[in-house]
Amino acid sequence: MTATSRPAHLTWDTLRPDDAEQLCSLMNDIGEADDTGEIISLESTREFLETPGTDLARESIAVREGDRLVGYGCVDVAAQPDREGRARCRLPGGVHPSRRRRGIGGRILDAQQEIAERLAASEHPGRAGHMHVGGGLEGADVRPLLTARGFAPVRSFLEMLRELPGEQAPPAPPIAGIELRTPGDADSESVHAAHVAAFADHWGSAPSSPERWAHLWSASTRRPEFSSVAVDGSDRVLAYVMTDVWEDRRLYIALVGTRPEARGRGIGTAVLARTLGLAAASGEFDEVQLEVDGESLTGATRLYERLGFVRDKEITLYSKDLQKEAV
Repeated sequence: MTATSRPAHLTWDTLRPDDAEQLCSLMNDIGEADDTGEIISLESTREFLETPGTDLARESIAVREGDRLVGYGCVDVAAQPDREGRARCRLPGGVHPSRRRRGIGGRILDAQQEIAERLAASEHPGRAGHMHVGGGLEGADVRPLLTARGFAPVRSFLEMLRELPGEQAPPAPPIAGIELRTPGDADSESVHAAHVAAFADHWGSAPSSPERWAHLWSASTRRPEFSSVAVDGSDRVLAYVMTDVWEDRRLYIALVGTRPEARGRGIGTAVLARTLGLAAASGEFDEVQLEVDGESLTGATRLYERLGFVRDKEITLYSKDLQKEAV
């Protein structure tokens, strides 16, 4: 990206830790304009910028109008290949609604693709790879840009809501040899292992590093008192529900899963019902939210509907193959 290709009033560099306040404001403005409902706190923005393994100087783009941040882009290459052995590159980013349709988004996306190609070649030599970009809701501003750059819709994710207290979920019957309880810090490693196993057969999933898992486990948004795990006689986690709070009166189910060998026994239903009961009894929340792959092979959507969740929004993920395999 040359100086002559930039609008004169804009400067292009990289994100910095001291951008947290402006980035938080920018991301929330984007979420409101695009009606995604995404809200991020200042503390969560700081944690995003400090994600273990992130090198902002290599992996980010910042677009400034004077001293104001008006656009950003990042590239996150998963440390491990996905289930198909490919390098997975996430390309989050956005442009302030008042600065759209000026070519800024296209330049950010082009820069992200260049960074993704370079990082994937360095971190996953010899592997094919793909890039993922959120396409928002139907009619989102970003979709024509993604199509023009060769990205195509590849997956839909459903945001689902359940009102509280709503119809009380029936208590799960006891399951022989299984204990339901609230996880503590000593359970972090076992929950991580269960999560890796639960998502090993999911499209696009790649295991997170222990460092990133620890970062997620200790996030400021976490509300562990509403989380639930199912453990066997050896205290191994078979199923889990991890909860966060991003906005007042709404509990967010950030992670939920069941080990493949434990499926079909009602354990996943049991941990979800426990968390819903805790949330309703607390009086802190009006609703519970979760996100699910619309094409999940595990039947998760049907399970959530049985527990009173209804479909609220459908967000489409766009994907594009990396241009070449690293050598």
